[in-house]
Amino acid sequence: MKKNSYLSKAASIASDMGAWLLIIVVGLILTVATDTFLSWTNIMNVIRQTAVVSIIAMGVSFVVLGGEIDLSTGMASTLAGCNTAIFIVKMGMNPVLAILISILIGMAFGLFAGYIVTILKIPAFIGTMGVQYIIQGTILVTTNSMPITGFPEGFLFLGRGYILNGWVPFPVIIMAVFFIVGAFALRYTVFGRSVIAVGENEDAAKLSGLNVKRTKILMFVICGFCSACGGILQASRMSSGQPGSGTDISMQALAAVYIGGTFKGSMLNTLAGALAWGFVNNGLNLLGVNAYWQKIALGIVIIIAVLFDIFRMKLSTAKK
Repeated sequence: MKKNSYLSKAASIASDMGAWLLIIVVGLILTVATDTFLSWTNIMNVIRQTAVVSIIAMGVSFVVLGGEIDLSTGMASTLAGCNTAIFIVKMGMNPVLAILISILIGMAFGLFAGYIVTILKIPAFIGTMGVQYIIQGTILVTTNSMPITGFPEGFLFLGRGYILNGWVPFPVIIMAVFFIVGAFALRYTVFGRSVIAVGENEDAAKLSGLNVKRTKILMFVICGFCSACGGILQASRMSSGQPGSGTDISMQALAAVYIGGTFKGSMLNTLAGALAWGFVNNGLNLLGVNAYWQKIALGIVIIIAVLFDIFRMKLSTAKK
């Protein structure tokens, strides 16, 4: 009986920790297998590289929690980065104004995605895929499929700067601010509670008096906002507006959400999922794994993480 009790407790702890457990396990393995993984420089570098996906994944979290999906985030982030480059480099616009306009454009595309999914009743998978192609075409037309370089130093600080005497990358601070605000909004605001209610049972949410259409449209707008901010940060980090920079970001952001098990209603889970993805990727690089095999390994990690979430849900149901 005691053995079963210990196993039950261990399973319960593993369930509660979720993706944080994956981070700990990966960290222990890589600490033993490599000499550089646990260094402050490497850890900060991984978090800095993960910041863009993390910020976009936070926006995706609202959409997923609301029972929908958005495949356009990668292209939306790329558009924001390229637009900012066009406004600053080619049009000579003030960087702050360029960033604000690029964010508004990103939110407008989020509004468009929310409208076609919520009002026109087009399934989110198909609707946001269509939006993705519209945005991609817009990027190719406006940039002629060529990278745009020549950002001023002040703008580059967003993605490449350091604070505290070079100890902490500035993108890490930006990411932390986003998640603090996102976690607060999800847990303590009417909108956050409405998103969770709509995602759990849309019909019940309607009967309780919630404006489901407005909630769904707003969560797509927030996703567009986060995608644009992530894309601007990416452009700053890469020192250019790159038309092909967001190719995999949509899938990486979704992977972060599902690896983290964000459906339980916690932004910290999304952060854990993004960091887990980043640390696994970093570990494969440190171990010298071929880039092609890395894709296979990361795909396996996603599948295992989702299977673990299924196990967690079953365990939670059994407790009740």
